[in-house]
Amino acid sequence: MVLGRFLPPHAGHVYLCEFARRWVDDLTIIISVQAGDPFSGTQRLAWMQELFPFDRVVYLASENPQQPSPHPPSWDVWKVWLEEVLPRRPDFVFSSEPYGAEFAKIFGARFVSVDQPRSIVPISATRIRADPFANWQHIPRCVRPAFVKRVSVLGPQSTGKSALARALAERLGTRWVPEWARVREALAADSPAELDWAEIVRGQIASEEALARDADRVLICDTDPLATAMRVELLLGSCPPGLREIARRPYDLTLLTAPDPDTGEFFAHCERALREAGRPFMVVSGSTEERIATALHAVEKLATSGQPCRP
Repeated sequence: MVLGRFLPPHAGHVYLCEFARRWVDDLTIIISVQAGDPFSGTQRLAWMQELFPFDRVVYLASENPQQPSPHPPSWDVWKVWLEEVLPRRPDFVFSSEPYGAEFAKIFGARFVSVDQPRSIVPISATRIRADPFANWQHIPRCVRPAFVKRVSVLGPQSTGKSALARALAERLGTRWVPEWARVREALAADSPAELDWAEIVRGQIASEEALARDADRVLICDTDPLATAMRVELLLGSCPPGLREIARRPYDLTLLTAPDPDTGEFFAHCERALREAGRPFMVVSGSTEERIATALHAVEKLATSGQPCRP
């Protein structure tokens, strides 16, 4: 048995569970969940099931304390809670915390201490929550999307939007999400009115979520659902309610590429919509290199401080 909060799962947890599953034939990993945790029990369950697909992973959704007190009644309560989710009495309890010995004691199991001083994998969930970017190498690939800063690049056609997104990703050494609508439109013979715009948005989001796993702290997105909703409204005169709802998807920073001269209906529409949505954004203008330099400064500031560069 392994018991933890996994807030979030990190390399130390992976080492602990990998150690345990190589020691025993049948491992149960239990996630302790409390009200007010920064990540839901279902989210942590999904993460741990992806990391350990061949082991039994459950979460304990009781109003339990963060860790048991030394008083016997507390241990008795924990024993009842754990028996509800354990398939049988555990033979071994693996933990990097001192209280793991007490859990082993109440079940008559053997306690195996694993990297209690954090000398093999020097990381903790507290440190990751405090500064995820400084501890990026300790965050598993499936967990990284929860911490990635997402930068959207919007703008009218022929303003270098896609080139800017690609250039930023290359200079930052991270991933960028191409505009999925271009791929869909290139493959379809439909007119704009006949395109399934909800499907296009789903494709954009699916691509974004897939690439977020491999992003290095920041993910550069060439367009987002808000831009698609605005485009549909301009093309068709109205936007379906479902698409408008998806357009509320948040981004940490939006770079709005300005046309030269600063005119254009779509640009004005973008600027107005971003302000109404309360999204942090900045306008980038000038030559190609000036736009890249301005955008790079804003994104680097976001990546190092975690704060968006507001207009």
